Amino acid sequence: MSGRRSLLALVLLAAALHITGIARSVLPAQDGLKFLRTARDFQSKPWIDVVRGSDQHPLYPALVALGEPFVAAINGKGPNTWRIAAQAVAALASLALLIPLYGLTRTLFDARIAWVAVLIYVVLPLPAAIGHDTLSDSLALFAALLALWLGEISLRSSGWKAPLGCGLVAGLGFLARPEVLVVPLAVALTWITRSGVGVATLPRPRTRIALARLPALGLSFLVIVGAYALLKGEVSEKLALRQAMGMGPRKPQVRRAKQWLPPGLNDPRWDFAPKEESEEPAIATAPGIVVRLGLQWAECLCGLFAVFAVWGVARARFIRQLCAPNQEHQPTPDGEPSPPQWGPRLIAVYLALFSLVLFRHAFKMGYLSDRHTLTLVAASIPWAAAGTFVCMRGIAVKLRWSPRFARIAGAVAVLTLVTAGVRLQSKPIHPSRWGHWAAGRWLAAHTDPADAVLDTRGWAAFVSGRRSYDYWHVRQAFTDSQLRYVVVGTGELEAESRRAATLRAVLAYAADPVVEFPERQDGHGGAGVRVYRYRRPASWEGIRR
Repeated sequence: MSGRRSLLALVLLAAALHITGIARSVLPAQDGLKFLRTARDFQSKPWIDVVRGSDQHPLYPALVALGEPFVAAINGKGPNTWRIAAQAVAALASLALLIPLYGLTRTLFDARIAWVAVLIYVVLPLPAAIGHDTLSDSLALFAALLALWLGEISLRSSGWKAPLGCGLVAGLGFLARPEVLVVPLAVALTWITRSGVGVATLPRPRTRIALARLPALGLSFLVIVGAYALLKGEVSEKLALRQAMGMGPRKPQVRRAKQWLPPGLNDPRWDFAPKEESEEPAIATAPGIVVRLGLQWAECLCGLFAVFAVWGVARARFIRQLCAPNQEHQPTPDGEPSPPQWGPRLIAVYLALFSLVLFRHAFKMGYLSDRHTLTLVAASIPWAAAGTFVCMRGIAVKLRWSPRFARIAGAVAVLTLVTAGVRLQSKPIHPSRWGHWAAGRWLAAHTDPADAVLDTRGWAAFVSGRRSYDYWHVRQAFTDSQLRYVVVGTGELEAESRRAATLRAVLAYAADPVVEFPERQDGHGGAGVRVYRYRRPASWEGIRR
């Protein structure tokens, strides 16, 4: 019972941190704007059409659409309500994943190390930030960890519920993000080695049952993915997944139209690219990808816990011997290896497969983000917790602390860790985006509800609640007779690129600056966002001069 109370305390701590983070947020993530548009479509259009027409996997925006009325009942209708609903869905998923993280770590080691693993995950800045952002990552990570836990149970038990549950959860997770499909593949590969080692020694009827449970896992997964593919017409629109499968980018749909852009804007020297190319050099070599992946993994673990994770792997056998008296394993059929053997093997296979996926992604796409490595971080936290536990225990043994003093020192260490985590998570959230929020508030107060807005980043238009276009749809925007305002970051205008030159030329020809907002609320960083009043010209031919 005390273990449950201590776990509940960590869940409540995580919930308080997420609520604080949501309250301090003013803007959704850049990618979150797409999810919010899809969620709104779920409330106003047939859901089949939304699934077919969206380039996002549907589970997360569908849950946001379901949750928005509950938030609206408290907060009222509006853009802010949609942001809070999306963050609430992500935060609930982030809280839920603490349960499979605890259960998986307890199976690998014991309840003490499982509690430390949950504590580490709660205080790490990256999982916390992504956990309450308007992104599907925490939902997909919850599905991945729960599927891994069920997969581990499948490997050490003889029932049907765990493999069926593993496949179903992984299938639902695929509807959030496609990389969850790595989990059933890892379970299947581990199962094959298990069959070769343990199942071969079982009686023939039990062998048939053990081998039949693997297709059950695969079929339960494929039923969900196959239904989605039949409805969608393809497995996924995600470019990274298509590259990983060797499919290449999706062929663009050719729409029948007399012209994409008005004469004058269709000059080949103009560049209407949706965004600037990243100034960060692309990762071009295999050693560079490996180094980048390792550094990002260590950075997401705040360096210290990366060291503890390595130490936990190195001392895993010794740690499991320490934990043996406290482990509670379910009985297994005669002839099968002891349960701890399959959990570490499953996680190792999963980490290897996911690392290969990230390697191919980086090689094809040329970049890796912290969000890509979050899954590696979560899957390695059990060993970070184990390394932390054995190091703290070693210090107590070396210094010959009494049990009472060791408990006091442990409590002080926990409080220090929680304090450090709270301080790291209390830093300003994207302070350089304040100008976009201020521009959105200005648009809401000074524009007509029928006015359309072209916003190159999307944040100001979202806050304003006005009908809007992002820069992916700039062609449609310039043919809209209701387009009245253009919002652009000053950094986009000052860049030395064809895209920036195009923006400057278009705004000089057909728009007048109205108001400008600093990048940060304190005024530091200079001008950040500029709002232009758009004057639709009778002809764009003069812009060629």
